[in-house]
Amino acid sequence: MNKFAKKLLKYITISYAGMYAFNKFIEESITPQLPSKNNITYYWKDMNIQYRVKGEKNTSTPLLLIHNLYPTSSKEEWYRIDDKLSKKYKIYELDLPGCGQSDKPNCTYVNYMYVQLVQDFIKEIIKEKTNICASALSSSFTIMAARMNPDSIDKIIIINPTSMEELVAPVTKLNQLKKRFLNIPTIGEFIYNCRMTKTAITDDYKYVYFYHHRNVSSKITDIAYFNAHYKKSSGRHLLGSILGNYTNINIIHALPFIQNEIHLIGSGEYRNIMSEYKKYNSKIQIDYISNCRLLPQLEIPETIENKIVSIL
Repeated sequence: MNKFAKKLLKYITISYAGMYAFNKFIEESITPQLPSKNNITYYWKDMNIQYRVKGEKNTSTPLLLIHNLYPTSSKEEWYRIDDKLSKKYKIYELDLPGCGQSDKPNCTYVNYMYVQLVQDFIKEIIKEKTNICASALSSSFTIMAARMNPDSIDKIIIINPTSMEELVAPVTKLNQLKKRFLNIPTIGEFIYNCRMTKTAITDDYKYVYFYHHRNVSSKITDIAYFNAHYKKSSGRHLLGSILGNYTNINIIHALPFIQNEIHLIGSGEYRNIMSEYKKYNSKIQIDYISNCRLLPQLEIPETIENKIVSIL
């Protein structure tokens, strides 16, 4: 072996060892989150799905809360409003596959998988017609679930829906490459961990998810950081599918045929997106809110709680 090859091999070995050490550091730096006393496991398609139930059975239609589809997200996205909502409704909150404390298998996460989960969860766990409130990217599979099984869903509330343009983005070779890189052991985990540092996640909340920096609490970012790295940073498999556009679906052909009552709640920057939804289904009702961005249920919880109650 010549000198160049030896130096190259040494460099690769040191780099790989450094990435491995960094990954172990991230794994051991996670502050354990105590599981909620209400947590229940739903065994679905060889996966453990964590969910919880709050509130007592009453005459109101139950409410299923579905968080945004992203590795930093979980059912804790609703922690600032779920207790108050549970006084009026029996509510169900679940960690989607790839998120929170649910399983995060190394697979391709496609939109239809989440459609099936919503359908089966309502059928097997809730067991009655259900209202749904979904956030951001989860809007797409919520709408498709209503299109495919309308009798199991009553009213639909969507907070800051994802744009049609984003949902029809195709899976390109570049997208596939992003997914493959994130799936590579050690290297993919290192890339993911560099993206999901505490600082990067905090910046996401300050500059993308929230309107006012001061509303971003350490509790919110601690939960997001835990979600991102729980189960040895396996959230990278979901992120790879999102970046690869595998979680996208064209809902344009479904929207006109949905008979369920649909309410869109969104900040001003989502005005054009919500108008586009209404273009395909004139029955859609729109509510505008201010002083917030992507996750108003965390930033202005009282406003969102009042909106949900007024709609239901």
